[in-house]
Parts: sequence; C-alpha cells; structure tokens
Amino acid sequence: MTEQLRELREIKVSTNIKGVPLGFSRNGQRQRVTAIYERWQVANEWRGSEPERNFFRIKTSKGLVCDIYRDMMAKRWYVSKIYEHR
Repeated sequence: MTEQLRELREIKVSTNIKGVPLGFSRNGQRQRVTAIYERWQVANEWRGSEPERNFFRIKTSKGLVCDIYRDMMAKRWYVSKIYEHR
C-alpha cells in the first residue's frame, strides 16, 4: 500500500554538490539516504522547459521508501509519497 500525503510537510535535506539527497530530517528523526531508485523532473508547460520540481524515490537507513521533491522556486523539500514497508 502507498500513502499519498494530503498535507505536504517540509523536510530538511542535506545534498551533495549536484543536489542529490544524502539525508533528511522527518518528525525529528534524521535518516540517511541509502538508495535512489528513480529521479525525475516536472515542469509546467507554460513556464518552458525549466524544471519546477525535482523528484527522488529513495530508501533510507531506517527502511523507509518514499518520494521526496525539491520545489525549485521556493527552494524547499517535501515528502510527497510513502511506500509500505515490505
């Protein structure tokens, strides 16, 4: 089962120089990114080809698999989807 979050919550993310997430804090707990399964960008057609959001499907050191993204305009990170632990 996948949980699409209704209310976006900002997270604090540490990245490498290329903007790839290395770890983040969620609910007061720090988690290290151990795998990146996918990476994609979303852009509004009317704004041109410049990405508006950079998404990452990640796995953390605590076994959490989720989609996080960076809002390029606001320069903020959010969790958008959490996948069931298997």
